[in-house]
Amino acid sequence: MSFFTGKTKLVNSSIIPSSSSSSSSSSSTPPAAGKVTKEAAVALLHDHDFFLKTDPHHVSHRTLTPTTEDEKQSTADAAAARRTYQLPRDVEPVSSPPVQVYEVVDHVPNPVWSSSVVSKEELVDVKDGLFVRIRSPLSVVMETRWYVRERERGEDVEGEGELELVEDCEITCSKLLVGIVKGQVDNNWKGIHERIMARMVEDAKKSAA
Repeated sequence: MSFFTGKTKLVNSSIIPSSSSSSSSSSSTPPAAGKVTKEAAVALLHDHDFFLKTDPHHVSHRTLTPTTEDEKQSTADAAAARRTYQLPRDVEPVSSPPVQVYEVVDHVPNPVWSSSVVSKEELVDVKDGLFVRIRSPLSVVMETRWYVRERERGEDVEGEGELELVEDCEITCSKLLVGIVKGQVDNNWKGIHERIMARMVEDAKKSAA
C-alpha cells in the first residue's frame, strides 16, 4: 500500500425488529408468525436490485456483461471468479454467477466529486449475507460485508433468536479522501439499515397473512 494511501474500518449494526404484535395474545396466530427469519433476511440481501436502491444517492444501475475471457469463465466457475476478482479468502460465493458486476450512478454533491459519480460494484452472495466491493473514481475502494446474525447472550438480548443486521466496511483511498468517504458512510448507514429492515418486516407480514 502506498504511503499516500489511507485505510479505515467501520462496523455498524442494527437490531432487526419483529413484525409480531405484542397485543396478539388473544389471537389464534402463533407468536412466531410474522417474525423476520434469518433465511428471509439473507434472501433479501441477495436481491441486488433492491439492495442497490437503498443507497440514498442512487440514481440508476445496470448489469455489466463480462467482456474478457477470464470474466466469462467466472460466470460459471466459483474458483475462476475468486481468481479473476481477487475475492478475500473468507468470501465464499453461493449463487450463480458467483460475482455479479454493476455500473452504478449516484448523485453525490461534495467538494471532491462531480454530482454524478459512476462506480463499478461487485456483489457476491454469501451464506449469511452479501459481500460488496465498490470501485469509485479517484481510486476509492470500499469492501463491505453485510450479514445477518443471531445476537449472543450478554448483548442485551430481549428475546430468543433476536437478529441483527451488521455492516462491516473497509475503505481504502487517498489519505486526503478518507475523512470525506468515511463521513458519507457515517451519514448514510442508519437510513440504509432502516430501508432494509423495513422491507424485511413488510415481507414477514406478507408471508404470515
